[in-house]
Amino acid sequence: MQHEPMRLRSLLLSSMIPRLALLIAVLSITLVALSFHFIVKQSNDLQQQSVEGLEQDISFIVSDTTRQLADLAANDIIINSLVDIQQRDNYLPMFFRSLNLTQAKTVEFALFDFAGEKVIDKNWSATLPESLSSAWRQQTLGSSNTFSSVSKYGVVISVPVLLNGVSEGALVMYVDSLQSLLAPYPRLTNQLVTDSNGNVLFSSEPSLIAPNSSFLAFNQSGYSIKQTSWKNLQLYSVKPTITAYREVAWTGIVLLAMVVGFIFIILHMVSMTGTLAERTLSTLYDDIKNRLNSDNTTYLNDESQVEAKELADIRAAFDKLIWDLTEVSLSNEQFSNVLESMGDMLVVVDQNQEILISNKRFDMFCDDQYGEKNAILKMIVRKLSAKQSDELTHFSVNSGKERYIRWTKASLADVNGNIRGDIYVGSDVTEQRALESHVNVLTHAMDEATVSIIISDVKRVGQPIIYVNSAFEELTGYKRSEMIGHNCRSMQGDETSKQTVEQIRKAIATREPIETTLLNYRKDGSAFYNRLNLTPVKTNGEVTHYIGFQQDVTQQRQTEQYLQDAREKAEESARLKSSFLASMSHEIRTPIHGISGVLQLMANSELTEEQKHYLSLAKFSIQGLLHIVNDILDFSKIEAGQLQIEDNPFDILESLENLQSQYAIMCQEKGLELHFHFDLQGFHVVQGDDVRFRQILSNLLGNAVKFTDTGYIEVTTSIKQDADDSLTLLCSVKDTGIGIAQDKQSTIFDVFTQEDLSTTRKFGGTGLGLSISKQLCELMGGSIKLESVKGHGSTFSFTISLEPADETLLVPVHHASSLKREKGKKRKVLIVEDNDINQIIVKQHLSNHTTLSAKSGLEALEALNKMKVTFDVILMDCQMPEMDGFEATKRIRNGEAGERYLNVPIIALTANAMKGDKERCVEAGMDDYLSKPFDAEDLIDKVDHWASAERNSELV
Repeated sequence: MQHEPMRLRSLLLSSMIPRLALLIAVLSITLVALSFHFIVKQSNDLQQQSVEGLEQDISFIVSDTTRQLADLAANDIIINSLVDIQQRDNYLPMFFRSLNLTQAKTVEFALFDFAGEKVIDKNWSATLPESLSSAWRQQTLGSSNTFSSVSKYGVVISVPVLLNGVSEGALVMYVDSLQSLLAPYPRLTNQLVTDSNGNVLFSSEPSLIAPNSSFLAFNQSGYSIKQTSWKNLQLYSVKPTITAYREVAWTGIVLLAMVVGFIFIILHMVSMTGTLAERTLSTLYDDIKNRLNSDNTTYLNDESQVEAKELADIRAAFDKLIWDLTEVSLSNEQFSNVLESMGDMLVVVDQNQEILISNKRFDMFCDDQYGEKNAILKMIVRKLSAKQSDELTHFSVNSGKERYIRWTKASLADVNGNIRGDIYVGSDVTEQRALESHVNVLTHAMDEATVSIIISDVKRVGQPIIYVNSAFEELTGYKRSEMIGHNCRSMQGDETSKQTVEQIRKAIATREPIETTLLNYRKDGSAFYNRLNLTPVKTNGEVTHYIGFQQDVTQQRQTEQYLQDAREKAEESARLKSSFLASMSHEIRTPIHGISGVLQLMANSELTEEQKHYLSLAKFSIQGLLHIVNDILDFSKIEAGQLQIEDNPFDILESLENLQSQYAIMCQEKGLELHFHFDLQGFHVVQGDDVRFRQILSNLLGNAVKFTDTGYIEVTTSIKQDADDSLTLLCSVKDTGIGIAQDKQSTIFDVFTQEDLSTTRKFGGTGLGLSISKQLCELMGGSIKLESVKGHGSTFSFTISLEPADETLLVPVHHASSLKREKGKKRKVLIVEDNDINQIIVKQHLSNHTTLSAKSGLEALEALNKMKVTFDVILMDCQMPEMDGFEATKRIRNGEAGERYLNVPIIALTANAMKGDKERCVEAGMDDYLSKPFDAEDLIDKVDHWASAERNSELV
């Protein structure tokens, strides 16, 4: 009786279940073992991380707090407090109350001077042992170094307060315990910090181990402990062992549940797979059996072979199908379709090199060549006679260019293995060769470039370099083999800007280009400034690479630094020169004031006509000398950058009319006509600098009067409103004077320049007026130009920028007539002046008042305190020995002269005229400002103005 084969489902179940059971058992044991191993390892790693994190926290807190204290010690407030002993109590308490550097609830701060004496503190109640106090004093005050200590006495951090690199004091922070510093931070495990004696300084779980207890008395059984050291402290991570075992138990339960579920799933899958396979194969067998005309011969003759019935049936059916298919040959049409579908050229030849078959691509190739198909084929056969493959060069008739074809030869054999001919397949690689040639040219060009080029792959981990050229090797000293596969971090050093490196990383992360300069280091350690240009390279819209161009700009940087140093030296030289000129102007103005004052006193005395004439000549000379000094001072202020352009409302029409009145007299004396033309467009009140405007116009008018003997002088002024509502003033001064030669006009606005020496000898002058006028025009947003013909006069035109202003904003000018003076009533005036001549002049000018003089600020304070009489006005010179006028005024305002002088009018008398002098007077508490040399009327007006108890309504 023939053996019936087993069903496929039964065969699968019987063969797979034992193997699956063994596999599941092995996997279960392995998983349990691995889980236990990894849980224990994870627990150890967690404790190690906890200890390392605790070490990092302590190190960070100490170093960061030290850094913040150092920043505070470098603050001007702290440094000045050790110098400015009198004023520090006004700002140090508020500054110290605002200090908050840590998260600890109780933090104590104190500032100590060089002697170790406490200057100020915040909550300071610390009582430190002598050893600790001596340690921080010696380290910080003695050696000018920072000091930090963590012990059972608390946390002490001190930093020096440096002045010129030497410790002048110390800023000290004290926290009573390490517990309060570390408590706010989250902890992975139970953490401890002990000193060398085992005293607990910090415990993240005070309920387990209390701070200030002894760790040596702690029972460590049942706990896993990790330990490390930090300076003189011991750091611990304490974790109960039962926690790890509990995790292992839960993991085992989960794994067991997974294994059981896995077994049920596998059994179900095997059963379903067997059923599905049985059904599928049976269906396939029925389909094949219906298609084939075959007998019912059975091929399963081996009864001992265990085989599924379905598989045996399929094999029998396929054996019959294969037998039938071997009798069927492919049709020519089907074979031709296969050949034509090929992308390459194909030709089959017999042993006599006769073509058996070829596709259209080969035929088209032959049509594009010189010669017949057979001749072309023979050439190909000859070239590949000893080779299986070769690349041949062919000339294209149509394109007139060479074509590169890679030919491959294969033998044609029949079913019996006999060689019947050869098969030749040709692939057109012309475009590939052209692309390779283009790439080679680009690669060679990049390699020969004089600029360093690198290419990195940003898609790979670490963004390694994949190409550097020869210029990179020459620039850095690194070989290609040393850089390929690495990045450029090896070229960075301690002096490389971390901020620049971060900018580069950010640009690469966002796939943006960047151009920057950073300090790099060559292989030999020498530094150079690298001008780096990084450009992203996109492939299919995605950035895959970065190409970098590098250039050594060290010499350029050195040149820039040299130029910077040279500029600073030049600025310092200009500042010193300007300071010298200003000082000289001050020293000159003081004796000029003496001469001017004496001349004014003489003018008030009885003089003969000849003496009056001599006096007028002297006064004219003084005015000329003062004009020169003012020009020199203005020039020095412009060079030093101290000339300040005011921005106040003024009546420009009134200024022009005053100038017209002033110069009309001078023109009348020389027999000249003076014409003023106005076109102000209704803007007679404008916002700007009235003084500098009048100075420019006065310089031009003065020159016109000086260099014009006959004819006229014409001044034309117009204002136009710009699109942004600002105003532009255009003013021209035309004369019929001597004119200026064409070759001299380009330098006429230079410093100390006139047309020629004969002009200087004949007309005088310093050559500063036009230069100052030009710079004033530029400072006021305008310009100045000249049109002149030698012998036919000159026209100077200038522009300045102004703004519209409201007439109500004009500050009324107070004249002497605005005061209701009490006739016959004398004022008591204190004159504080160190120059004897100036004292005499002021006293004579104020002869109608009662005056008293003092030669310094100290004498003035003594007089104010000792004398019973109360002064109505104080005239205060600014520059005096022992105590200057600024300090004396401050002390008077602070009450050192008594309450009756707190608001006494103080008028500054000074020969200074540099930028900030007037503001300094106001800041010191002075009420008014009078610059030497001054007119007697101006002095009397100001004294009467400030001493009068009764004012007109407009003064209220």
